[in-house]
Amino acid sequence: MSVKSTPLPADALLQRYAQRDDCYTDCYEVDTTAADLAACISAFYTTPLFRAERLILGFAGHASTDADVAALATGQADTYAAWRVEDRTADQILLCDVAGRTRSWLHHTPGKFYFGSAVTPPTPGAPLGGLFTALLPFHKVYSRGLLASAARRLT
Repeated sequence: MSVKSTPLPADALLQRYAQRDDCYTDCYEVDTTAADLAACISAFYTTPLFRAERLILGFAGHASTDADVAALATGQADTYAAWRVEDRTADQILLCDVAGRTRSWLHHTPGKFYFGSAVTPPTPGAPLGGLFTALLPFHKVYSRGLLASAARRLT
């Protein structure tokens, strides 16, 4: 169960940010036997690692439950914790945080599960900032950990 950094697929909903010079984007993939995007969303947002993030988000006023995850996964909800659905297809979902600065993208294809992120500047063309630069190494490790944990739940 190896998580690999990979280029974004050409049809990725996250491409709109990858094509901008002022944004940071990444993409990770893992092999999976998951049946569909809903299974991937459920596995991703209910891992022990993400449950810790959910706890922190709850203290910040963005509480969520497994029922909220299920509603997001099945398309019955357009918001989840600190995110809203920016775009969705049958096999992809793009979420935007409440501040409008970060995006989370999940994509399922037969045999593959992708997770990617985008960080946008506070205003178009502005730098992303020192805090983002300082947290980038942690973000990369955390992203791999989240995807690996979700993949374990899917097997």
